[in-house]
Amino acid sequence: METILIAVVCIALILFGALTLSQVTLSSTDEISTAWRQMEDNSGDISRTEITSLGAETQSAGSIVEMTLQNTGETKLRSFDKWDVIIEYHDDPNNDIFIKRLPYTEGALGDNLWIVEGIYLDAGTGSPEVFEKGILNPDEEMVIQMQLSPTILATTTNKVTVSTPNGVSASAIFIGTP
Repeated sequence: METILIAVVCIALILFGALTLSQVTLSSTDEISTAWRQMEDNSGDISRTEITSLGAETQSAGSIVEMTLQNTGETKLRSFDKWDVIIEYHDDPNNDIFIKRLPYTEGALGDNLWIVEGIYLDAGTGSPEVFEKGILNPDEEMVIQMQLSPTILATTTNKVTVSTPNGVSASAIFIGTP
């Protein structure tokens, strides 16, 4: 009788262990599957996202940089507060280089901040966007302004890079003008 009781307890423990192991395996497989689907979605977003720099220039004696970007991909771009704007520039004749990440702001442009000056069908002619205002749709152009302190030194070569939240970026090299 004691051996039957011990055998039943051992069989119950083996079944409990097997069921627990099966549950953990199924749960892990589900998590991997979900992560894989998310990775495929992110990869698709990245492959459909593309921005192109149409150039950058300084204004206001080097304190403001204006850059024009075009959405050449298939994805609508928004959430500008999640974008990265990084500028590398010279501010003195000793060739010291400032590298700054500028945060986004809405409203008034302040020192070491950037704003969306406007979204256009054609920034060159000033033709404003007409569809989904505030969103950079495919083939639209966006002008961003950055205010820098200290200012950019004239006749120096500088670079600005803009990156979307999913990592797609565009850069422009420009000369500081007086």
